[in-house]
Amino acid sequence: MVKKSSKPVILLIIDTLMSTPLEEAVQTGFAPALQYLMKRGRYFPQMVSSFPTMSVNIESTLLTGVYADQHRLPALLWYHEDEKRIVNYGTGVKEILKTGVSQFINDMFFELNNVHLSKNVNTIHEELAGRGLTSASINTFVYRGNTQRQLLLPKRLQMMTKGKETWEIHTPPLWSLGSFSKFSPFTRTPHTFSGNYKASIREIKHLIKKRKLPAFTICGIQDLDLRIHIKGPMDIAGIQKIDRELQKLFGLFSSWDEAIKACTWIILSDNGHASMGNNRKHYVINLRKVFKGFSIMKDTRPVLHKDQIALAVNQRTAFVYCLGNGVDRTNVIKRLKQDQRIDIIAWEEYGQTHVVSGEMEGLFSFEGGGHYSDEYKQTWAISGNEKLLDITVKNNHLHYGDYPDALARLSSSLRSHKGNYIVATAKPGYEFKEKGSPIHVDGAAHGSLHKQESSVPMIVAGTNIYPQYERIVDVKPWILRLLTND
Repeated sequence: MVKKSSKPVILLIIDTLMSTPLEEAVQTGFAPALQYLMKRGRYFPQMVSSFPTMSVNIESTLLTGVYADQHRLPALLWYHEDEKRIVNYGTGVKEILKTGVSQFINDMFFELNNVHLSKNVNTIHEELAGRGLTSASINTFVYRGNTQRQLLLPKRLQMMTKGKETWEIHTPPLWSLGSFSKFSPFTRTPHTFSGNYKASIREIKHLIKKRKLPAFTICGIQDLDLRIHIKGPMDIAGIQKIDRELQKLFGLFSSWDEAIKACTWIILSDNGHASMGNNRKHYVINLRKVFKGFSIMKDTRPVLHKDQIALAVNQRTAFVYCLGNGVDRTNVIKRLKQDQRIDIIAWEEYGQTHVVSGEMEGLFSFEGGGHYSDEYKQTWAISGNEKLLDITVKNNHLHYGDYPDALARLSSSLRSHKGNYIVATAKPGYEFKEKGSPIHVDGAAHGSLHKQESSVPMIVAGTNIYPQYERIVDVKPWILRLLTND
C-alpha cells in the first residue's frame, strides 16, 4: 500500500531563470520571497538540464525522468521521417506561418502529448494516478495524465483547424492551460495558448483557497523567457515581478513559515540563455549559405524526391537531416566543419557517437558501457580527443567542464527520433538561422549543450530530502520519493 505524504509538493518552473541574475535580485532586495525560500531551504545553482535546451524537451525529461532517447520528444523543431515533414511546436511566428498554422496547433496541443510523447514511458501524473494520488498541471505544454477528457477548442482555434471543434486528450485530474481550461472563472488569460505569470499564480491560489490542492502541482511561468530573449540575461525586473506574485501566494498562509510547513516548495528553471552578439551578419549562422549547392527541403511543403537535406533550427542547436538523393553524410559534416562559429558537430554510427568541431581539430568517439565513469555513475568507452567536449580524464573518471553530463545528453539526442541526422551547436554568442527563424541579435538565445544554457538554479524549501543527482532528469524519482516514501 502506498503511503501518502502529508505535505503537497508545489513545483514552479520559471522559464529561463538563471543563477547569476537570481542571486543579484536576492542580494539587492528585489526578490524577498525567493530570498526567504533560499534562506529557509536549500539552493542548487547548477542543476543540469536536458538537451537540446528547449522547453518541450526539458518538460518531457522532467515529467518522465528519462532523456529524449526514451521519451522521444526531440526538440521544439524536428523532422518527422515517417510523415516527411517538419514538426514545429512554436519557435516563431514566421516559422509557424511557413509550416502551417493548422498543423502547428495540431502538433502543439494534440500530437505533442497524445502521439509524439512515447507511450513506453510514464509521466509523473500517470505514476501518481496509478498510486491513488492526484496531481495538477498549470500552463505547462507537456502534461499527459490518465484523465480522459473532451477538449472544446476556442472559436479562434476552430477557424484555424478547419472547423474541428473537439479533441480527445489525456490530462491530470486537475488541468489548466490558458483559454483551454482554467480552475478559477476570475483568472484572466490574455493569450489563447497559455497564461502569464499572474494567471499561473492565480490558479494555484484558487486551489489553495478552495482546499483543492492535490499531492503534486506543477506550474509553468514563461514570461521571463520572452523578456530575456530581447533584453539579455541580466534582466532583474522580470524576476522582481514574479517574486511579487509569490509574495501574494505565501500571503494566503498565516505566515511564510506556515507556507513551508504546509507544502514542499520547488522553484526550478528549465534552461538558461547565452548572450548574443550585436552584428547580425557575423553572429547569425545562415545554414542555407552553409549548405549552398545542396537541395534543401522547403518546410512549406512535404519533402520532394530531389531534396537532399532538411534543416530544423532550435536557436543555438540545429538538426541537419540527410534525406538521400545522392547526399553523403560525410560531405554534410565537412561543410559544417568549415564554419569556425560552429562548436559541436555530432552524429551516430554503428552504436557510437562521434564528435568533431568547426573550431578544434580531431575526432572524439564514445558509447555506453566502458571502463570510464562520470559523476552520475554512468559508464563509457571513449577514444580520441575528449577536449572537443571539454572533458578531463583522471584515473578512468570523466570530469565535465563546459558541457555538463555531455555524453548522456548528446547521445540521447542522437537517438531521440528516426532519421539520418547530424546535431550541430553554435559557439556562445552565435545562433543558427533558417528561413523564418527568430533571431536574437543583441539579446539572448538558448538550445545548445553549453553550460550557459544547461546549468540552471533550483530552490527547495519544506523538506530535507533532495534528488540523487543535480539534474532535471532526476527530479521525477525524487518527487515520487517525497510523496510516496519510496
